[in-house]
Amino acid sequence: MSTSHLIRLGTIKGKSGILDAMKHNKRTLQAERGAHSNIDVNRMSLNYSLTDPATPEHIARHAKSQMVLAGIDKPRKNQVMAVEILFSIPINRHKQDTSPFFKACHDWVMTNFEGELLSFDVHLDEAAPHAHAVILPLVNGKMQGSKMIGNKANLMRLINLFHKDVACHYGLSRSDKRRLNQLDKLTLTKDVLSGLKGDSVMNSAIWSVVRDMISEDPLRFSQILSIELPQKVSAKHFIDIKRSRGHGEFIK
Repeated sequence: MSTSHLIRLGTIKGKSGILDAMKHNKRTLQAERGAHSNIDVNRMSLNYSLTDPATPEHIARHAKSQMVLAGIDKPRKNQVMAVEILFSIPINRHKQDTSPFFKACHDWVMTNFEGELLSFDVHLDEAAPHAHAVILPLVNGKMQGSKMIGNKANLMRLINLFHKDVACHYGLSRSDKRRLNQLDKLTLTKDVLSGLKGDSVMNSAIWSVVRDMISEDPLRFSQILSIELPQKVSAKHFIDIKRSRGHGEFIK
């Protein structure tokens, strides 16, 4: 039974980036509710927000007005408009009350990140219980999203800090640190992407970031999705992976 947790940071860019992310997080996109979606419409009522449950449009307008007040009327083309933090736990945690854990995640964000928390939405309508925290990185009158995320060392610092401050107190472990050979990494990446086929995250504003993270560390994602690492992979399977359409887009 998996007990590992996942925390990932990503950036939201583009003029409509915040609005698009909010529409997904607030479940206002009708296109995400079809037969091919991983969102269970019968469980959507279980979702909740730990911030003001404003509409996506209201949140996007508020973020824009805050920037304008700070003198940022025309952001740069590649400007980080928001930082999004994903917290996810194993699928078996649906059987437990996860609200204390996600409240602790919310409080941890408030303690460890500057800027303004625009929303904190908990989703219980997909395979794994998870939450999205979206932060407006406006600090001292400047947009500091890139600085907030920082380099790999800072990301590891935040991951370690979150485990120490929050995750370990809820019986959650660090992800398996086994080293994967290239063959297993390619195979597991393919299995994770197949497991996410039709999932709304593939249509979200941060999908490109999530996709790259899966390619870099498929083991962590496989544990969240309860996908087992294949014991043996044939040479033919490896060739099939290399020849598969889309290779190069997902696997770097």
